[in-house]
Amino acid sequence: MTDSHVRPARPLAVSHRGDHPTHRENTLLALDAAMTAGADAIEVDVQLTADGVPVLVHDDTFERLWGDPRPVAATTWDQVRTLGEGEVRVPRLAEALDLSVERGVPLVLDQKHATTSMAALRTVQETGATETAFCGSLEGLVAVRTASAGTTLFLNDTNLQLPDVRTLALVRPQYYNPYWRFLAPATVDAMHTFGIRVCCWTPSDPEDLALVLDMGVDAVMTDRLDTLVAQLDARTS
Repeated sequence: MTDSHVRPARPLAVSHRGDHPTHRENTLLALDAAMTAGADAIEVDVQLTADGVPVLVHDDTFERLWGDPRPVAATTWDQVRTLGEGEVRVPRLAEALDLSVERGVPLVLDQKHATTSMAALRTVQETGATETAFCGSLEGLVAVRTASAGTTLFLNDTNLQLPDVRTLALVRPQYYNPYWRFLAPATVDAMHTFGIRVCCWTPSDPEDLALVLDMGVDAVMTDRLDTLVAQLDARTS
């Protein structure tokens, strides 16, 4: 992603799970649609199958989107690949990264465990998707930072207080990434003082998007990419 020492002139529009109002979340179709719609980056969810293949799925099971109650961690890739059909299916992370490189739109990988983050990092390195970023579990971010000093990290947060400086020193995130309702102008100013950019997740109503943009954030993760891009275009025209 962008150089860690330079704040983007225009906040980044980060599509949450791809363009899922139009296509099923975390599928290649949703990612491709978000890229076409103007996403600067796309947040996706990564988990490991029983045989260690990183795949794009948010829930612990396949029930909600795919009608299969089996846990992701207990299902092999050969079983996962039968879910859905055609282009509406659960993709491997490697496929999504290949698309990312081809289209020039980086992914932000949301991981729940250090084991997942390290498997994902190996896949990133194998595919040459060097602009890929990570968010999610703290232990996973620490593992990635230990293994890769230059990888872009988004430090997620759901606390009213700012993160401990020891956490910031351990993770060395390029982005502080709280839930948007916990964001305040003073938080943005404080992080910028530390040289850390600010993102937030996941405002989607026009009024909420305008509010966080007015606070001076550097990026926004949203479920309504179209609304965010329209507001950014209006502010920079």
